[in-house]
Order: sequence, then C-alpha cells, then structure tokens
Amino acid sequence: MKNLVLFFTICAVSFFSCKRGTQDTGREYASQMYVSDAYEPLTQVVDRKYGDDYSSNLHNPHGMNMRLPAKNTIKRNAYNPSKDLIDEQPSLYHFHKDSFELAGRILVNPIDSSAQVLEEGKVLYTRYCLHCHGETGQGDGPVGQLYKGVPSYSKGRVKEDKPGHIFHTITFGRNRMWPHASQLSVEERWKVVHYVQTLQNQ
Repeated sequence: MKNLVLFFTICAVSFFSCKRGTQDTGREYASQMYVSDAYEPLTQVVDRKYGDDYSSNLHNPHGMNMRLPAKNTIKRNAYNPSKDLIDEQPSLYHFHKDSFELAGRILVNPIDSSAQVLEEGKVLYTRYCLHCHGETGQGDGPVGQLYKGVPSYSKGRVKEDKPGHIFHTITFGRNRMWPHASQLSVEERWKVVHYVQTLQNQ
C-alpha cells in the first residue's frame, strides 16, 4: 500500500510540474550556483516573476552594473601627463600607434631646451636607450651589436626625424624597438627627445 501511495504521489508531482511554457525553468534552488551575488560588470539578471535581483545594481539606471565612462575619457595607461605641461590638450597624445608621420607633423616639444633639460635627458637616455643605440646614438650599444638593425641617429632617414616623430617612436616603439611609454612619463620622453636631437646633429 505504501508503495502505491508513493507511486501516485510521484506521478501527481510530475504531472503538475510539467508546463507548456518553454521559457520558465521553474524555481531555482541555491541560485547563487547559477548567478553570482557580487556585481558582474557586463551582467544584469533580474527575475521579475519572483522579484529577485541577482546581480543588478538597483542604484544605477536600468539596473546597470557598469556605466559608460565620461565623455572624452582616455584609458588610464594611455596618457601619463606632467601636470605643468600638457593637461590642456590630452587628445594630442592619443594617436594611433602607426601614425608616425602625423605625430611628426603635429606634436611639438612643450619643454624648452636648456642645459638642465639636456642633462636630465642624457641621464634618461643612458638608462633606457644606450644599451641599444649606443653612447653617441650610432646603434652600436652592447645590445645593438647583437640585435642587428638599430639605426644611427645621425645618418639616413632617422637624422631627419622631427621631435614629434621621435616622441611617438619612444611611446609606441617601431619595427624591432619596443614601446617605452610604461617606463617614461610624457615629460621624460620629451627630455629624451631633446637629447636625441643633439645626437642627430653631432
């Protein structure tokens, strides 16, 4: 008799559990296994039927977790200005990495050349550039001798490079040269540019 009651109970539960709607998966148990309690930037799950807001930020419009950045925002690692120099026009420093000629035409060194600036540029050059480009910029540094193809600053096309072109090359790298934007601030790069120009004209 008990088995018969159990059989009919299972049949009844199974019958009433079936629905015609294909979009309703039924009640979720342990819903945290399906949807995180923490806010996920690109996910907003709202179950209107049961009134559950799994990962929606109710304080933001439309329950959004991630909001659009402010207009004209530049991502943090793409721009590292010196406060005194170029805060007014950050967009000038946000070229595409392949825009060498455009950078050469538009970018102008905002730092005046002085003995102190050249000395600081030389220190930075010695620290970051000398190992490939050599002490006098002939491409004969200890790494440059093994890493063939490092150009001389005072010969060929490189001798004619403008300040903006040099700055852009330091920022994004070119050919076998790697970018140095993560190591040198905008101001430091311009100081290196001043020193490289002295090597161009030696």
